[in-house]
Amino acid sequence: MAVLHGLEAPPGEGMVIEVHLDMMQPTARFLERLRTLGFEDDPFLDFYPPEYHYHFTGRARVLQSDLHSTLPAIESLAAQVIQEAREAGVQLYAETELVRDIHHFETEDANCGLSALDGVTFKESPDPLQIKADIHVEFRAGTVPEEVRDLLLKKGFYWVRTPESDRFPSEEIATAQTSVFDDAQRVYSRLVAAPLPACTGIHLEQKLAITPSHPGLPLPHPLELVK
Repeated sequence: MAVLHGLEAPPGEGMVIEVHLDMMQPTARFLERLRTLGFEDDPFLDFYPPEYHYHFTGRARVLQSDLHSTLPAIESLAAQVIQEAREAGVQLYAETELVRDIHHFETEDANCGLSALDGVTFKESPDPLQIKADIHVEFRAGTVPEEVRDLLLKKGFYWVRTPESDRFPSEEIATAQTSVFDDAQRVYSRLVAAPLPACTGIHLEQKLAITPSHPGLPLPHPLELVK
């Protein structure tokens, strides 16, 4: 039985675990193999790093009490994918993440503005394999005010864009990956308390692993807060 369930985790209680695969030029045979393992196509119109043009995702939902027994199976699956990618000559990197918190804004908050990131300064960390958390700041595509986009880019967030589908609207997502989980948690809390204009939601995810199939592949740059 597959431990991953495509783009959507099964409904119910528990925490969501995600495995993302970002690939350069996979073969059709390799993509079909991923589908048999429980992954689904997760397309992007814009992505960072831009060298990656194919994206597959698998999710699972696990009760907190079962997390310690389920994670090894997911880690083993990710390692298997990496090994098969090496054998097939497919360049990719795999990310395993635990969704820690999600906040949705149903309507534009009266407290919205640009103040949430006042005094927040990031610097780049030297080792991309030491990423410990992601902050995803979501917007409906085409609705992002320029001052919001400029602010997030200046702070070190990078931008991706998804197409519209029968499951999800087209979105623009600003992402910061941090080398310290507490840094991401602090920024996430500030963005929830004082949301940015047009923001529809924020995700906080703990990075459990990021593994490239081959040395020297481009990876997202990690950030850390300047104290």
